[in-house]
Amino acid sequence: MPLIILGLIVTVGIIIYALVRYANSDDRIDMDPVRERFSNAFDRMKENMNRGANYEVVDDDDDDDPAEDSGRTMHFPDDAEVEKRKRNIH
Repeated sequence: MPLIILGLIVTVGIIIYALVRYANSDDRIDMDPVRERFSNAFDRMKENMNRGANYEVVDDDDDDDPAEDSGRTMHFPDDAEVEKRKRNIH
């Protein structure tokens, strides 16, 4: 019986402490748009886009010379579920 009373006192104390902390918090919810909060990332992305990017189109049907890509191209597996199980990805 004393352990139940002690547990109730501790529980009530934790609840009161949490309510006091919540009442004293002056944190406002940040409702600024993402572009304003992380403007440095968007500026960097815009600079990279302005420089221009060089893209190379890889034709997957063209398997004449497999040594040509030198292992830099990662092709999507035929059965993704088998690959997920093999690599233990959930």
